[in-house]
This record gives sequence, C-alpha cells and structure tokens, in this order.
Amino acid sequence: MHLHPLDAAIVLFYFVMMLVIGVFMERRAGKNLDSYFLGNRKMPWWVLGMSGSSTFFDIAGTMWMVSTFYVLGMRGWWVHWLWCFPFAGFVMAFKAKWAFRSGVLTGMEWLVFRFGHDRAGQAARLTAVIINVILLTVMLGYAGTGVGLFMEEFFTLDKNTAIPILFVITGLYVLLGGFFSVVYSDLVQTLLLSFAAIYIAVNAFLQIDALALREIVGTDWFSLAPVWRLEPAPREFPQIFGLLILLWVTKGIMHLFMAPGGADFQRFRAARNEAEASKIGLAWGTVISIRWALVMALTVFGLTLFNTSGGMVDSERVLPMVINRILPVGIKGLVLAGLMAAFMSTFDSGLNVAASYIVNDLVKPVWKDATPKQLIWISYASTILLIAIGILISRNTETIRDIWNPINFALGSALIAPTLLAPYWWRLGGWAYCLSGLVTLPVAFAIHIGTTWSELVYFPILAGLNLTVCIAGGFLLQPASETVLFNYYRRIRPFGWWAPIRRRLLQRGESADRPVRDRLDLPIAVIATLFFISLYILMMDLVLHNWPRAAALAAIVGILALVLYKWWYRFLEPANEKIDSLL
Repeated sequence: MHLHPLDAAIVLFYFVMMLVIGVFMERRAGKNLDSYFLGNRKMPWWVLGMSGSSTFFDIAGTMWMVSTFYVLGMRGWWVHWLWCFPFAGFVMAFKAKWAFRSGVLTGMEWLVFRFGHDRAGQAARLTAVIINVILLTVMLGYAGTGVGLFMEEFFTLDKNTAIPILFVITGLYVLLGGFFSVVYSDLVQTLLLSFAAIYIAVNAFLQIDALALREIVGTDWFSLAPVWRLEPAPREFPQIFGLLILLWVTKGIMHLFMAPGGADFQRFRAARNEAEASKIGLAWGTVISIRWALVMALTVFGLTLFNTSGGMVDSERVLPMVINRILPVGIKGLVLAGLMAAFMSTFDSGLNVAASYIVNDLVKPVWKDATPKQLIWISYASTILLIAIGILISRNTETIRDIWNPINFALGSALIAPTLLAPYWWRLGGWAYCLSGLVTLPVAFAIHIGTTWSELVYFPILAGLNLTVCIAGGFLLQPASETVLFNYYRRIRPFGWWAPIRRRLLQRGESADRPVRDRLDLPIAVIATLFFISLYILMMDLVLHNWPRAAALAAIVGILALVLYKWWYRFLEPANEKIDSLL
C-alpha cells in the first residue's frame, strides 16, 4: 500500500528536521571528544533519560515484540527477559552512579580504570573494544533489517534500497552533531514515539471488543504463568518452552548485574552529578513503559484483523500491516515519523557509541599526540565505515530473528562472565578478562557459521566456557595492582567480594565503609525491578481491559512507588545536608 501525499510529506519533513538538528549542533559538538561524545555534561537528566528510552524503543525490536505476543499471547513477556527488559531497576539503584563515579569517557575506558594502565588493562580494553565494535556493528545491521521490512509495507522501495537511504540520513546528523545530535534528536523522537504509542493504544482500548477478543484467542492467551510445553508448538518457538524460559530468564538476570556499557554508560557519564545519573535510570524505565501499551495494542489489532479474515501472516510483519490498515491519512504520517524515529534513535546511539570506542579506545591510546580536531576527523571516518558495514549486514539478512539470536546468544556470550564479575570480584584481572573473550569469540563464530544448533544448545556451551575460563584466569593469573584496586574501591565503593581490599585499606588507616546511602542498593534494585515489571504488564492489561489483574498491578505499582520515594528518591539530592552528613 502506498502512502498518501500528506503522510509522505510529514515523513519527509521529519527527516529534514533531523538533518537541521545535526547541522545546528555541529559547532557545539566539534570542540573536543568530551563535547562530541558526552555533550559537555550539561544536559538535564530528564532529557538524557528520554533519550535513553528512545534508544531502546527501536522499530526492529518493536516488530519482534509484537510478533512474540501475537504468537504466544501474554506469555510472550517471558521472551523479553533475554534483553533484560526491567534493566532500569538496577540502573537507578546503583549502576548509574557507579558509572558516574568512575570519571571515564566510555565503558571501554572503564576497563583501564578497573584493571590498570599496564599491559593487562590495555589487553582487556583492546579485547572488549574489538568484541563490542563487532557487536554494535551487527546491531546496526539488525536495526536496518527491521526498518527495511517495515518500509517495504509503505513505500515503493524494497528493503535493500530503503536501508542505505535511512542509514545515510541518520549517519549525517550523528556525524555532524555527535552526542548533542543524538540526545536532542532523540528528545524529538521520544515525543513523536509517545504520540504514536498513545494514539494507537487509546484507539485499541476504545475499539477492541474485549469479549470478542477472548472468543478469538481463548482465556489461556491472557495467562502469564510459565508452562513446560506449548501445544501445539508454534513454528517460531519449536523447542521445549520451559527450557526457553529458563534460558531467557537466566540471561536476563545476568545482565541485570553486569557493568554498564555502551549507550547506557555514555548517558550516565553525561549527567551533571551523581544524583542526576541515578534519575536518568528512573526516567528511562518509566518513559519506555508506553512501548508496552503500543505493542499490546498492535498485537490485538493484528489478532482481530487477521483472525477474522482467516489469513496467515508473517508475525514479524504484523506491526506495519496493522498500521497500514487502521490509521487515517495525516495520523498515519505522524505515526510513521514516530516509528522511523524509533529506528533512528537506536541507530544513532549505537553508531555514536561504536565510533567513540574506535576513537577513544583504539586510536587515541596509539596516536598519543593527536589533536582534538584530528580525533574528530577520525570519528567522522569511523562513522562512515560503520554505516557501510551496517548496510552490508542488513542487506544480507532476511528476517529479524536471523540476526537477533546470534547477537544475544552467540556474540553476546563472548564477554558475559567477565562483564558480570569485574565490578564485584577483586581477583579478576585484565589478563583473565582478555583470555575469556579471546577463547569464547572464535568458538561462537565457529558454532554460528558451522552448525545449525539452536540457542538452547550453544548458549550454555558458550556461557559455560566463558565462565570457566574467567574464573580459572581469576585465580591463576595476576589481579590488578593494589594501587589500581584501592583507587577503584575508593571511588566506586562497590558491594561484592572486596573484603581483602577493604581490610588492606583499614590497615593503611583509611575509611573502607560504604556510604550509608549506598547500603540499600541491592534491596532498592530488587524493589525497582518489581516496580517496572508490574508497570509494564499493567500497561498491557489496560489495553486488554483485563481489569482484575490490572487493579492488582495498579495497587502494587502504587505501593512500590511510595517505597522507592521514601527509601531511594529522597536520598538522592547531593545538596541535602541530612544525607551528606551520613557519608
């Protein structure tokens, strides 16, 4: 179906506006790496939080989410543990402030802060940069695959033509404006996405006949309870469903504890102070809640349209097919601009972070006398190269799931154990971190290229291998020097296995206690995680008119919000004399 000229004009105007933002921000961003990659640390926390939520509100992921609920019903929420959907709870409790306290520019530079500037620390950094640049580049291809499939439904362009056009437009404003362009364009994109999500969710709420929907899908469709087997098993999930749930939840919980990195780390370091870094996590997790209402609205529209027509559809194309059928002229253009924003907000952040790794963590340590202007030009070249590779990957990928599982379960396994253990275990050194990645990555490539194994088979193998090498290396190889470990502990004050370092600091006559306001970090993280899980399911239940569970969830969300306000939010402000006196 082709777009009405008015809708096409709205989408075109949006693209022009994004380029104008990039040109306008070019002078502010081009001063140095701090301005290009962190926006001079002068942006408000709520802007950074909205930018983060927009980054996670990607179109490929939204299409995939709709497909999982379309196929599995409400049990589809279990699938989303694999990308750690309630991540914001741990972020706002302690991960954001730990990133801010580090004082470094990128998550890769954090490795030098944690392991030292010697060969071991630099080896860990180099290994992580290589693996993460590969991972982020593949993520760019993933984003392109989703948006290409999406655009085929609306424009007289095939996927392989649409992808380069969008990559070039998005790459231009990122290249010109750096992190300034990413954040302020994300703010515009968040507003557009919010409009699209609220409009579609409200229409679904008003138009969908809840009783008729229950007749179409059955009562069991609304259940959240895990089951061991699905009968009949859908073609998208042919494996034993109970084992898949164990896989998804295990991976999600591991990611809850992992050190912050990528676009997350960049935004926390761009905050003006530690309290605002924590608030970014709250804004990030709260704003993205509208995505769950949108996903469920599109799912029920799809079930109503395609079940009554009796047609079988590709579940990954449900989202664009529904939008093409339910939205009037004008509104469709605004919603399409919002969903294009979902692609661009994910793409721009990944592109900016990957370029920051190349410049700050590969080029800068080698080219020590490079001027800020020369490093900015290297970032331009890196951005262009990443765009070209992303286009090649997306042109050779047919479906979202073809690339989503390798990202999460193959490449994502290469550093899963050291990234999990490094913030909490003093014995883990740079060589152990490096070795675990170098051993696991080629095995991951070999399995992905040379076998037809499912993630249920290869992820436990890769994760087990990575963990074994990591722990063995931690005990057999040298940890970081005392100077590095003392510096890390003094600045971060982490919980975990740091007792020997605390004892040595006490022997030196230094304070080794964690601040009083840090001692509830883990309980707050768990409470906040339950808060976000309840909030997201509540948003879906409201669209479905599932009133009994919605009422219970609303009560839980309200109670947990009060707990978080009393025991977390009130203790954030650094100017609060009562809190400062506790340190």
